[in-house]
Amino acid sequence: MGVSGSGKTTVGKLLARQLNWRFIEGDDYHPADNLAKMSAAIPLNDEDRRPWLDRLTAVIERQLQTGRSTVLSCSALKREYREKLLVDPIHVRLVYLCGSYDLILERLKQRVDHFMHPELLRSQFNALEQPRDALAVNTDQPAAAIVARITEQLSLASAANETRVVLEDLMFPEAPRWRDGWLWFTDQHARRVVRVTPQGESETLATLDDLPGGLGWLADGRLLVVSMTRRQVLVLEKTGLNAYADLSRLASFHCNDMLVDGQGRCYVGNFGFDLHGGAPQHPAELILVESQENARIVADELIFPNGCALTRDGDSLLVAETFASRITAFDIEPDGSLSNRRLWAELGGAYPDGICLDPCGDLWVAAPNRSMLLLVREGGEILRRVHPLGDPYACMLGGDDGDILFITSSETDDPVQAKALRSGRIETLSL
Repeated sequence: MGVSGSGKTTVGKLLARQLNWRFIEGDDYHPADNLAKMSAAIPLNDEDRRPWLDRLTAVIERQLQTGRSTVLSCSALKREYREKLLVDPIHVRLVYLCGSYDLILERLKQRVDHFMHPELLRSQFNALEQPRDALAVNTDQPAAAIVARITEQLSLASAANETRVVLEDLMFPEAPRWRDGWLWFTDQHARRVVRVTPQGESETLATLDDLPGGLGWLADGRLLVVSMTRRQVLVLEKTGLNAYADLSRLASFHCNDMLVDGQGRCYVGNFGFDLHGGAPQHPAELILVESQENARIVADELIFPNGCALTRDGDSLLVAETFASRITAFDIEPDGSLSNRRLWAELGGAYPDGICLDPCGDLWVAAPNRSMLLLVREGGEILRRVHPLGDPYACMLGGDDGDILFITSSETDDPVQAKALRSGRIETLSL
């Protein structure tokens, strides 16, 4: 904590990087009206800060629930603000970066294109109620020295993260697929299809005028992409992305993930209801696209059908029913129809999003509400739990030997926050 310009973000990021912890920028949670006021050099009042503090409190509670060590930077100038944020005095520790007005004003003048106007600094110092229950560190020294003081005084230890970040600064990565030495995925709220190597070299392959969902390939190698809100499947050709199948009369709401089998048949799920608009939950359909403009419903009454996986023998399809907290299995008939619906695994409150099968027939499940990946055996036994840096939304096995688990992670799936935070990452786990 500290006034604007005290170095919270610089120190916080360096501290988080050295400890292998998550870093969260508190300013990213300000409502748009607050940012507009500060950009216009209008000080915020307590009423302005209330929704911001509510959001930060929820963020802190979330980190405590998931057991993830985190560095959060925010001003927290008043005692009442800090009392709200210190929801657990044992596990939430406060560091106060303090410095003189003249020093910090000089720093603010060096910042370009920041919403915080230097003219507001005096109002921040006027509002500041210096904490007595915090580790106070003077900010007139290098960031590395400040970090060293914090780690020593608070006896902080590095986290042994299992995963490695190979690509970051994404809005919301989803639908990972391994093909031809690349991990292909959609950066959903950036409206683009991207691919990246295990070494982190990336390129954008296509951009959409809609949210991209699942990916797959036809037997002839052409890429298919779900156009979510238009409820279409698109095909990437030399002329660009063109319509392949219109699902608007079959899907009850926005389409999402998709599995394409070796014959080029597509299984496409949808939300079933307006998730981000707060609508009541409603069952959805799984749609089979047999060929261009030839689609039909093959399963219904699914609770948010999301990621799918095909067994190695091609005889069964697994479907993640996200808000039912279960994996459902179907037999696949020769014409692509689904039969013999059955429970494959009950997940005990974990919400499955993206899934992929390993060579042993066990299922990797991304469970963002639990901030972990689960390796699940048929019947529901949990074989392994992995905590990536961000909340995992999907996963896919890849690498030359199939021994790398690629994970798409983010701090949020909220469209507005995802665009603002750009906290999306591609993480890898070596198996």
